[in-house]
Amino acid sequence: MGMRVTTGMAMNTYRYNLQKSTYNVSVARNRVLTGRQFDSFAADPTAAAQAWKIRRAMVDNANYQANNSDTYSRFNIGWATMGMIKKDLESEADAADIRARQDSTAGARVDLGKVLNDTAESVIQAMNSAKFGDHFVFSGDDEMNAPFSWSDDGKTLYYRGVNVNAGLIPNPADPKNIPDWARDADGNALGLREEADLPEGMPETSDDPNEQAWIEYYKAQKADLEAGGGNPPTPPGGNVPDWASDGNGAAIQLKLEKKVPEGMPASSTNDVEQAWIDYYKDQKKDADDPAYTAVYRKPSDPPGDAWGAVDKYGVPEKAKNVDETDDAYNRAWAAYYRDNADVQRLEEMSAEYENIDLGMGLQEDANGKLINGTAFDRSIPGINMLGYGIDEDGDPVNLAMIMKRLGEIYSACDPTTGAFSKNEEEARKLEEEADRLLDKYQAATDRTNASYTDIETKAHYLQQNQARLKLQGDYLQEERENIENVDLADAITEFSWDYYCYSAALKVGTQLLSQSLIDYMN
Repeated sequence: MGMRVTTGMAMNTYRYNLQKSTYNVSVARNRVLTGRQFDSFAADPTAAAQAWKIRRAMVDNANYQANNSDTYSRFNIGWATMGMIKKDLESEADAADIRARQDSTAGARVDLGKVLNDTAESVIQAMNSAKFGDHFVFSGDDEMNAPFSWSDDGKTLYYRGVNVNAGLIPNPADPKNIPDWARDADGNALGLREEADLPEGMPETSDDPNEQAWIEYYKAQKADLEAGGGNPPTPPGGNVPDWASDGNGAAIQLKLEKKVPEGMPASSTNDVEQAWIDYYKDQKKDADDPAYTAVYRKPSDPPGDAWGAVDKYGVPEKAKNVDETDDAYNRAWAAYYRDNADVQRLEEMSAEYENIDLGMGLQEDANGKLINGTAFDRSIPGINMLGYGIDEDGDPVNLAMIMKRLGEIYSACDPTTGAFSKNEEEARKLEEEADRLLDKYQAATDRTNASYTDIETKAHYLQQNQARLKLQGDYLQEERENIENVDLADAITEFSWDYYCYSAALKVGTQLLSQSLIDYMN
């Protein structure tokens, strides 16, 4: 006897198959509507893990493209600005060389001086006006403040608050900065000299034999004393000349005296030279007055620990408080310490960098130092464009300051003859300085042109890198679509089949319910 299939059994099987068909239709419909292969990690763990990696790479790529676009805009602004400066400088350099050196145009030197002065200021204005949004392109790391500024008198140029002519203040400890009158043949500082003064009023020679004998006696005595004195000459006989008398009828006796170096001026506007003048005066006072002890330090000796702890630039604490009321020694050393600190600050700002990740790897070595070539430096220190410091001749390296100095020299020339000065010696020195600066102006212009080329090269690289990143982004998008997205034609076909199966299941259900009712009634 065969087993009878009950209505409950049939209904249970039918419900299971209908739910499966419903689920298949729902999944197929969602695939058509969303275009996705899966909606959860559990649906396809392998594909989901691959898709996550690709999406993370796509986010990184989008950031790289945004950073690259931002950096390219900065460099493009810098390139355009430097291009205008380059054009102006080249035309002015040629004009300056012709109008300043040729005698036929010497009368135009005054006008040339004004043009050079105005050009220097326009270059600085152009550098300051290069902005990307609120950021100054040529300010290096400090992009929120204008890179350059002039002093109130317009003679000193600052880069982020630091004098671009730093390095001009002499080191008092350097032997070459000892004044010529205070230095011996070996370059060492002189001490007080010992000298015996001849009697006041003594003639160089005399026709009187007696007087001539006294003249020769005093000259011999002077030489003996200054040589160490072991054999003083015997005084001559006869009457003592009036100029050789001590007022009591006796002859004047010469004696050695401590004296400052020969040629020492009474004062100087140079703090280092004035410090040496004060030092020698103090030494002489010590030698002349037994009750006095010298207190003035030798200018070539640094203050050392007496001035307190130094900061990272080597500036002692006391140097920060020295002003014009202090003596020349303090002023000279304080000025040197501050100036040397400015040199270091300029070097630091010149070497500033701002690394940004543009998809080049961004890796560090074992010491935590960034590996070259894995990041891009987007910093553009304006100080590198125009130069800074002082050269071996004591002339400015900064392009704007060279133009300023040339403008100052030419503006002071005679408007008719072009003469540099009415004083021949001063005119010769000014002309030599002007010729020297003209050559350096051309060299500074070439350096600025090289900086322009460097910015242009980097801007071109950024343009190519943007194209590479976009291509890479398109490839990642395509790979993501291959993993996550369905083929629409296949998805529609699959949905049509699943819907057909679902519809068939409904029809089967109708028949099943009808037959089961008849069976129940029977």
